Amino acid sequence: MKREYKTDLETAREDLADMFREKEELEIRIAKQQRKVAALAILSDESEDTDELLDLGLGGLTNACRSVFRASTTKLLTPVEIRNRLRQLQFPIHEYKNILASVHNTLRRLEAKGEVKEKIRDVHDDRDESVYQWIGESYGDSGMRAALKQTK
Repeated sequence: MKREYKTDLETAREDLADMFREKEELEIRIAKQQRKVAALAILSDESEDTDELLDLGLGGLTNACRSVFRASTTKLLTPVEIRNRLRQLQFPIHEYKNILASVHNTLRRLEAKGEVKEKIRDVHDDRDESVYQWIGESYGDSGMRAALKQTK
């Protein structure tokens, strides 16, 4: 009887891991579509409707940075590139006193959570031009990593 539950548990964990992978793939598709809608809204010059069109569900800066990484065609991004892509997505960067400092803080938090990794550390002359890579969301013990743990 106990062995049946272990088999069921392994199957359930595999299913959960598959669902988290599908969720990440969907979030990547959404981020790319957000970028496309933002670009098309600008190109179509819909001045009055642009604000409504560009309510892309980006959320706060952290979620917007996640969207930038997911929508990126390159694997590595600098903080300046992230800022520029936030601007392309019509994220309200003007509401921040120092958007680059905010992006750096956000990257540190995402790195602490294991969502991004600093690939190249390039700090000189009081400039930080480090390069970051998107790893993906860490779902904690209740998420994909826990789902992938094998029972013994």
